[in-house]
Amino acid sequence: MDKIRIGVIGLRFGQWHVRTLANMPEAQLVAIADRAPGNAAEGLDAYAARYGCRAYTDGVEMMEREQLDAISLCVSPRWREPLIEHAARRGIALFIEKPWATDLAHAEHLAELCRQLDARVMVAFSFRFLPAIVRLRELLDDELGPAWLLNAEYLFGWLPPPNFWLWDPTDGNGFFNENSCHLFDAVNYLLGRPVSLTAEAANFTGSPSEDAAALTLRYAGGGLAALTVGATGAKAFREFPRLDVTTQHGQAKLLGRDHIWERLSWTLRSGDDVRSLLLPAELDGRTRYTYAFRHFFECIREGRRPSVGVEDGVRAVAMAMAVYESARTGRKVAL
Repeated sequence: MDKIRIGVIGLRFGQWHVRTLANMPEAQLVAIADRAPGNAAEGLDAYAARYGCRAYTDGVEMMEREQLDAISLCVSPRWREPLIEHAARRGIALFIEKPWATDLAHAEHLAELCRQLDARVMVAFSFRFLPAIVRLRELLDDELGPAWLLNAEYLFGWLPPPNFWLWDPTDGNGFFNENSCHLFDAVNYLLGRPVSLTAEAANFTGSPSEDAAALTLRYAGGGLAALTVGATGAKAFREFPRLDVTTQHGQAKLLGRDHIWERLSWTLRSGDDVRSLLLPAELDGRTRYTYAFRHFFECIREGRRPSVGVEDGVRAVAMAMAVYESARTGRKVAL
């Protein structure tokens, strides 16, 4: 398999994927599909021509007409089920944008559908594939040892308007499900399986649902985490997300810029020196999504499951729903 033949469905967010794939020698962008041609500013056909691919207004038709190895599915959760089913029945691998689903029942339903159809699915939690966090994961497996206590923040100054699909309970279902899920998955990648969550949440801006939360997590391996998430940041502060973790043998800090982890520092408990790495992700045509797509393509070629699948998608949705439940009831929620 020389190049992975891939199509993108959903251009409101999928344009980021199109730009990434167009610069990846491993990929051949074959086609794009979107039911609302206005999502491509210059028109769907002209947008497709710019990238040397074909345009469709129906994702199922695109899958029927084109020879595809993979689909990047960027439609919002409400519209996914028939597209997932069609791709799975045709043996097309799926790279599915977050959030995985609208709520926990929907998440489990989609996961069961994928299992029944033996769908090849990767959930697009791109944070965990960035070089800085991958290096931290390696250190936790080596000289730093297991994580004990983690503190992280993912706050920024993007507040969607009230009519935006993110707030719709039947679609994005709130800020924590649609956006904070990136941090939830990154922390799970570092600490393992979460077993309980306690949260406080607030609506400071008058948005349709809560726009900020502070939460604590306990993990099966014994680690603890404290997270602050939401849309209450100031846009001029661009150094986010951030993360600090103490471990069996030392401590490490991750600092991001505009959603991208890029600076890692760490030290051993027994030493006095601090080692640092700057690992910028967006160089030489790469984007924050390149690393996740690269893993996806490797898995397709080698016939193996991606390291982040439907179970991880369900877990992130469960965590978002637990934030709302805990904040409402004042109780710890089992995960």
